[in-house]
Amino acid sequence: MLTTWTSPTGANQWARGASRCTSLAEAGEAAAVILPTVTIEDVRRIGLPPATATLQPDSGQVAINLAVNLMATAGQVTRTVDILGFPVTIRATPVTYRWTCGDGAVVGPTSDPGAPWPALTVTHTYRQPGNYEITLTTAYTAEYSVAGLGFQPIAGTVAIDSPATPVTALAGTTVLTP
Repeated sequence: MLTTWTSPTGANQWARGASRCTSLAEAGEAAAVILPTVTIEDVRRIGLPPATATLQPDSGQVAINLAVNLMATAGQVTRTVDILGFPVTIRATPVTYRWTCGDGAVVGPTSDPGAPWPALTVTHTYRQPGNYEITLTTAYTAEYSVAGLGFQPIAGTVAIDSPATPVTALAGTTVLTP
């Protein structure tokens, strides 16, 4: 819509003239609306929640030389913010999971969040007794929509660390009984 303003008597005495629909090319650059864009740094500043890390067994104690089942629970996150007067919806989706096991081993990154026993799709086996901390890092991709328009991808990922989960790996002795 192109609206013209006229000033019949001089400065600061403007009156509305005619209005009509027009193309952006005809209206010129002044009529174009510039929508905000969102970067991966913006998503980091807005913040995403950490995934929930679950271990099986969940007692905090594991046996050396036996697999520890690793599972992550994370879902799509939606945030709505106002940028330059426009409502902007940001949608982040977890895509990979990386487990730092505290003994020098790293599991992943993998797109598999793990599954409960007996599936055992993501595991780690401690070889030495000791106290360890397992940290889960979840990578999210994101997209955004301005004022209800279609979603646009945001380049890059955001990595979010979950709180460390302590685990004690114990050595055991096998005893045969009659």
